[in-house]
Amino acid sequence: MGALPIEGDEIKTVVRVLEEFRRFDPDMPIQYALSFLTIAQNEGLSMGDLAQKLGIAQSSASRNIAALSKWHSFGKAGHDLVEAHEDPRERRRKIVRLTARGHHLIGILRALVAGETIPAGLEPEPAERPAARGRRGSRLGLAPSSSPSS
Repeated sequence: MGALPIEGDEIKTVVRVLEEFRRFDPDMPIQYALSFLTIAQNEGLSMGDLAQKLGIAQSSASRNIAALSKWHSFGKAGHDLVEAHEDPRERRRKIVRLTARGHHLIGILRALVAGETIPAGLEPEPAERPAARGRRGSRLGLAPSSSPSS
């Protein structure tokens, strides 16, 4: 049984979304993008739930969340798209939600998928990402702040 054909416009939409992630971070692994989109569809899910939905180990989900959070490992700036908070009912469980920056990126992606131009309120001025991350300017214009002092 052959695969269903994908229309040209559908592929163009997927490419536009992937290009937006690439503009955001040229080296962003697809697993981070998938984790981000899964969280956006299911805000308030736990890290364990994310791992289950993506079919990955919980350690991988945790690593993806760390990269998508404000601070990655060893004080490196992360993407600041999500934040994990302790579940008040079960302290070992972490609940993941989008940050303002994450909601902003989702707004841009929604406009792209709808075939719209990016609304003026969603298209901020480009800004340079911190030199420590070695990235080109971010379309979101919301570069992570420098690492915390010891």
